[in-house]
Amino acid sequence: MSAQSGILDRETIRTDIARLLEIEADELDPALSLVDQGLDSVRLMALVEQWRGAGADVDFVSLATEPQLEAWYDLLAPR
Repeated sequence: MSAQSGILDRETIRTDIARLLEIEADELDPALSLVDQGLDSVRLMALVEQWRGAGADVDFVSLATEPQLEAWYDLLAPR
C-alpha cells in the first residue's frame, strides 16, 4: 500500500478493496454500495486496520455509514 502521511490515494483505496473482495479493481462499480458488491463488516474492519497501519486517520463507523467508493475517496482525501 502506498499511503503517504496517512493519506490514501484513489488507486490504493480501489486496489485494496478489490484485493479483499478477490476481484479486479475495474470490476468495482463506484455507483453501487460496496456492501452490495460483497464487502462485509469483517472485511471492512480488515481495511480499517490495514489503512490505520499505513497511517490513515480512518474509523469503522465513518466507512460503514457511507459504503460507496466516492464517499470513501472524499473521507480519505488530503485535507
